[in-house]
Amino acid sequence: MFATLVTQLDDDDRAFMLNLYKNYYNLARKNIFNITHSKDDLEDLIDDVFVKLIEKVSLIRNFECCKLTTYIVCTIRSVSINHLKHQAVEMKHLYYSENTDIVDDCTESGSEFDDRLIHQEDISSLRHAVSLLPQSQKDLLYFKYLLEMSDPEIAETIGISPDSVRQYLTRARRNAKRLMEKEMSSSAE
Repeated sequence: MFATLVTQLDDDDRAFMLNLYKNYYNLARKNIFNITHSKDDLEDLIDDVFVKLIEKVSLIRNFECCKLTTYIVCTIRSVSINHLKHQAVEMKHLYYSENTDIVDDCTESGSEFDDRLIHQEDISSLRHAVSLLPQSQKDLLYFKYLLEMSDPEIAETIGISPDSVRQYLTRARRNAKRLMEKEMSSSAE
């Protein structure tokens, strides 16, 4: 896709993007792998990053070196995180479609069904509370609990010190709990 789009640019933009690709390819490869931990989609994601950069070529041509690098790293992170989120959604749908059996639901006793219903309501409430959190806290919880990343891996991905990860996670969990309690108290009224 990148190769096709770059041929459609004028000569100056094409030269700029090819130079950008040559200079930042290894950085993109390393950062994408550090976030996704997957070699399978690596080249596709690198391609996606540079396609996004082509869309902003008129903007990024005017950036100084440091600002350009920062913009590229942010684009790399964004593409990688979006890829992981998309994979999680696919896995969730795959999980539910393979393991859901209506016969099992009908054969549960009344108390098992009630417990399961309460559990599903709790999960729904938690999902809603997490959706109200700031994006940085959502990402932290996503990395920790869905992707099961270690604190040092999260620190490297987000760009903070490993000691700070625990504090940020504690804040994110407290905020989610506070939002859940607020929602439960408002629905009880």
